[in-house]
Formats: sequence, C-alpha cells, structure tokens
Amino acid sequence: MTRYRIRAVLLLFLMLHLTACYTWQGVGTTSPIGVIEATQPDYVRVVVRGEGEVELANPSVDGDQLVGADGVSLPVEDILALEVRNLSVIRSVFAGLGIFYGVVLAIILGACASDPHGC
Repeated sequence: MTRYRIRAVLLLFLMLHLTACYTWQGVGTTSPIGVIEATQPDYVRVVVRGEGEVELANPSVDGDQLVGADGVSLPVEDILALEVRNLSVIRSVFAGLGIFYGVVLAIILGACASDPHGC
C-alpha cells in the first residue's frame, strides 16, 4: 500500500469521525423561542413555511424574529419544526474505534506490502 493510499484512508476515517460526532435532534415544543433562550445552542435547523430547511449559527431571538450569526432573520410564527445539533457520544465512540482499527489495519497492510514473506 502506497503512502498516498494510507493518507487517503486516514483522511476518510477522520472525516467520518468529525461528521459522526454531532446529530440533529428534533425539539417537540410549541415555543421555539423558549428552547433557544433556555439552551442557547450553537446551531439550529428550522423548517420554515415557504422556505424549507434553514440552518442558523448562534441563533438568538430579537422580538418576533429568529436571527442567526450570518444575518439571516426568520419570523418565529413561520417556524414549523426546530432541530438542535447535539454531540452524540455513542457515535463519537464508534467513530474513534473505527479510526483506531483503521490505523492498525493500515499499518498491518503497509508492513505486509513491504515484506510479503513476513505476513
């Protein structure tokens, strides 16, 4: 196995690990304002009437508007669903184990490729 393939495999496992750490969890509430003010999440995803899904970074409530850090402003009465991004510990553990075993496998395959008689 070449050095570039090993790097590609390691980068793949790293990307899977980073995406596996977080998951979107729906919030069943009639008051998105209360949830955002109480939990102060880093990211939210809302389903807005007429616009579809919109992701907001560092959301805050300003009057009757939900405002994101990037300047997006949405009327609260148009929000149909709210999801909050949370850390998924179980997915993170499994992704970490996948990276660990992927690195071990890459080392074993690299050793076998360089010395086929030793495997």
